[in-house]
Amino acid sequence: MDPNQTFLDMFNAMKTEDFATARELALALQEWFAKGGFYPYQYTPEAMQAYIASVLRRTAGCDP
Repeated sequence: MDPNQTFLDMFNAMKTEDFATARELALALQEWFAKGGFYPYQYTPEAMQAYIASVLRRTAGCDP
C-alpha cells in the first residue's frame, strides 16, 4: 500500500461525497497503521489518526 496515495484518494472521496469509498480507504489505512505501516510523510501520526476517526464517524452506516 502507498499510504500517501491512499490518503489522497480518501480525501478526494470525502470531497466528492463518495462515502463508501472513503470509509473503505479509511479502514484500509487504519489496518495498515495497526500492522506497523508508515504514515504519509506530510502528516503526523496523531493528525492522521484524527482524520481517519473523523472519516469513520462521518461515514458510519456506509458499507465499504
